[in-house]
Amino acid sequence: MSVSEISGVSDAIDRAALQKAGFDAETLGRLERHFQQLILDNKLQCASYLLSQDGIVFAKGASGSLHYESPESAELRTDSIRRIASVTKLFTAVAVFQLIEQGKLFLRQSVSEWIEEFKNPMYEKVQIWHLLTHTSGIQADPFYYLEPYPMGWWNIVFAFEPDTEGPYAVKNADELEKQRCSAWLKAVLSGKPLAAPGEQWIYSSAGYAVLGEIIARASGMPYEQYILDKIAKPLGMNRTFFDVPAELHSEVCVINEFEKQRLDEHENRKYAPPRAGGGLYSTLDDLFLFGQMLLNGGHYNGVRIVSRKSIEKLASNTLGSGVKGFCWGGKITEFTYGLGASITGPGEWMPEGTYGHEGAGRCKLMVDPKHKAVIAFFVPSNVEWCPESITGTQNIIGSGWL
Repeated sequence: MSVSEISGVSDAIDRAALQKAGFDAETLGRLERHFQQLILDNKLQCASYLLSQDGIVFAKGASGSLHYESPESAELRTDSIRRIASVTKLFTAVAVFQLIEQGKLFLRQSVSEWIEEFKNPMYEKVQIWHLLTHTSGIQADPFYYLEPYPMGWWNIVFAFEPDTEGPYAVKNADELEKQRCSAWLKAVLSGKPLAAPGEQWIYSSAGYAVLGEIIARASGMPYEQYILDKIAKPLGMNRTFFDVPAELHSEVCVINEFEKQRLDEHENRKYAPPRAGGGLYSTLDDLFLFGQMLLNGGHYNGVRIVSRKSIEKLASNTLGSGVKGFCWGGKITEFTYGLGASITGPGEWMPEGTYGHEGAGRCKLMVDPKHKAVIAFFVPSNVEWCPESITGTQNIIGSGWL
């Protein structure tokens, strides 16, 4: 099969808006050929993208297979639902800012004021802003240090679950409930910190789960409900979910058996941590709405989600001259980061100051203030490492502005 034989590609190009945006049509063609070649090389299962400028979507497209089990039966569409993984962290950051603006939280607040498990000498100095910037020292995501035998907190949570039988069984119902609810927190905080707060950039989804717990306690509602009620629904993000309704499962892009099971089996999450580090499913169009809200300074279509000041904090380097970050072998000596968002620095093809987040699996949302652009793309893949899918894609897009 040749590149030209792959179905899908761009299904919506506004030529007038493309020209007005100052985006090179040839670059757009190169982007589509890039995706198609990666699909032919079995590096991607499928790919889709959305490009907008000044609130107008001027191009989007999709190609490849929606589902790994039946690649010939359904194609990825631009409105297909896909798990956005760590892009969820941007929503978590916005939720924190909302609560700060309500006077319920503040950045330099000790996490221990909300969660008593942090009231110990090893973690009592961790503050909310440390969690937002991945500088808390809380355990890193597995493989962050390229370890050959990684272990996450979920592998040891059993050790902190209360006994219900035998001589050490917890008899008091209230105490039993308390211990069950705190087991995951104790597992996250087991062992010593990897660094002192503010000392190193250590990517920690566990830290964002802690933020989700703080959001729930400060708002008085479950984290997932808060995100949907206070951010997604007001923006009109009607195809964004933590649990995709069963009638929409056929529209969800799935790349392996693990993802299929995650979609089909809704476990009892009563004692599980909030899905604040990577639990959302969404679409390109819904991500555009969220990204445009960020680009507009916190509002969209007459609805204000958060203040302009909060968006400035999200998108501005918070780490001063930078801190050390191992960063999957990158060994960066002066890592910079916003309050919840990665920031493009000098030397990249995307303009300096572009911000957003990547999601495992893979996908990315970027906000480019220089060109007043919102960019989203899904590049689902089972290949463990494929820099062309993320870095290559954003370099092509970055080169397209005339």
